[in-house]
Amino acid sequence: MAETEYSPEMRLFSPDGERLYLTSDERGKFLDAAEHEDNENQMFCRVLHYTGCRPSEALELAPGRVLFDEKALVFRSLKKRKEDSRGRPKHPQYRTVPVPKHIIKDLDFVFGIRKLRRKGKNLDEPLWKMSRPTAYRLVKRVMDRAGINGKQATGKGLRHGFGVAMVTAKKPLPLHILSQLMGHSDTKTTEIYLQVVGEEKRQLVADAWEG
Repeated sequence: MAETEYSPEMRLFSPDGERLYLTSDERGKFLDAAEHEDNENQMFCRVLHYTGCRPSEALELAPGRVLFDEKALVFRSLKKRKEDSRGRPKHPQYRTVPVPKHIIKDLDFVFGIRKLRRKGKNLDEPLWKMSRPTAYRLVKRVMDRAGINGKQATGKGLRHGFGVAMVTAKKPLPLHILSQLMGHSDTKTTEIYLQVVGEEKRQLVADAWEG
């Protein structure tokens, strides 16, 4: 039987067995290191951490997509098919991701979102004006400052770390919900995070042997 081939987006380990996702400890260090950036850069890093979105998706976030009452952010899902099975163009797809209350509050403080809404101006203008290369350099700089080295020290590693955190929590998030939050087209893509659950179980057994 031929081995199943996963796309790079779906891999949690490199062909050499190197981890491609951030651990809980590394995610915490990333947040701490981001505090040395200016307010806008810090908020960019925090949005990545708390939503699991791609950096390119965060760069599209606009005032009109910050939901105060729902305490959520709306992202346009990238990397989804732009055509249906008949080759017809599909409408852009969006997803809503709940975030802690302080993220909404701090986004408002840094970007003056409520004020913009009252004026009804620039609601579709991206919050961050930086380019994608600048955003990726920002993430790398914060990773370096946090002392996170290896193939997991990327925006994708942070995204995968979010997925892993959701399935290894005390109350794991159901896969179909996590799939929606991450903008996956199919829950089969999200199932890759269950690999880490297996690793966690093996670690528990190893700890029991040492006990």
